[in-house]
Amino acid sequence: MNSAAQDDRSRLDPSTHFIFQHRIFKLPDARFEVSGRDRAPVLRVKLGELDAVIPIDDVSSEFGIKPDAQDGKLLVQVAQGLRFIRDIRPGDSIPSELLDGTASWRVEDHHREIAKNRLMMQVATWLGGSESVVLDLRELRRMSVDASIQDKIREGITQIAGTLGLGANRRDEVLDMIDRFARELCYIEALRDRYNLAGSIGDKLGRVAKLYRDEKQFHEEVRRAQILFRPAVSGFTGLFDQVDAQTSEIIAVLKGYDSMVKFVREMRDELHQRLIIWDTIIPAWNVNLERRHDEIREAVRATYRFVAFHFPQTHDWL
Repeated sequence: MNSAAQDDRSRLDPSTHFIFQHRIFKLPDARFEVSGRDRAPVLRVKLGELDAVIPIDDVSSEFGIKPDAQDGKLLVQVAQGLRFIRDIRPGDSIPSELLDGTASWRVEDHHREIAKNRLMMQVATWLGGSESVVLDLRELRRMSVDASIQDKIREGITQIAGTLGLGANRRDEVLDMIDRFARELCYIEALRDRYNLAGSIGDKLGRVAKLYRDEKQFHEEVRRAQILFRPAVSGFTGLFDQVDAQTSEIIAVLKGYDSMVKFVREMRDELHQRLIIWDTIIPAWNVNLERRHDEIREAVRATYRFVAFHFPQTHDWL
C-alpha cells in the first residue's frame, strides 16, 4: 500500500469504517466475502502466488487477535455486514444497516413513487370503509391521477389526523409520517422488482423448452433446470405477503409507526440477503429467445448449476 492510501485510511473514522490494525489485513487484495453453499464468511489474502482463504472464525485464533480488541470486534461486524454487501475490504464503510438500521443500497425514484402511491390509495379506500392494498402498477398509476380519488385522499388525511388524536389542523404531520414510511416501504418495492426478475427466469425456461422441444437431450436439461428452479423462488412469495398484510391498514401503520418501521426493515434485510445471490444469474438471461443459439444453452446450464448449488433438492427427480 502506498503512503497516500495509508494517509487516507488513517483519517477514516473507526466507528464508521473497517479500520483494522493487524498486518494481515494490510496484505495485497485483502478482502472478506462469503464462500460455499452455506455462504460462510472468509478472509481472502494474497501470500506470494498463493490466494489464501481463511474462515473468518479462524482468523482470530490464527493471528492472535483477541475478541475484545478493535480487530476482534470488527470481525464480528464483518460477518454481519456480509449479509448486506458482496465483499468488504479494510477501510470500507461499515454498512448502514449495522449503524442506524437504514439500507446501504439505493432504490430508484419510481420505487419511492410506487410506495407513496400505494399508501395514499390505502388512505382513499380507508375513507370509503373498504381499505385495500393496490399492487397492480397500472391500476395504481390510474388511481393516482384520478381527481375524485385525490379528493378522497385529502379528506382521508384530515379524518386520520382526527382519529390519531392530532386534530384536523395537523394534517401535515400525517402526511410527513406517510412520506417517511414510504421511504422505508420503497425498499420492499425495489426488492419485489428484483424478485420478479428472478421469477421471470422460470417463464424463460418455459419458452426455451418449447423452442427446443424436438431436441431431446437439451430439452431434458431444460426440464431438470425447471424442476430445481420452482422451489428456489417459491419461498419469496410468503415474505412479500407478510409485508403486504402487516402494512395493509394505514391506521395501524401510523399508530404503531416505530414497530412497523422495525418490521419492514427486518423483512427488507431478510429479502435482500436472499435475493443478493440472484444477481449472479439474472444477467445470464439477457439473451434473445426468438431463435436457437449457444447463449441460450449456456444460460440454461448456468441456471441449473446455480439452483443445484444454492438450492439443492433431495429428490430432484420427482
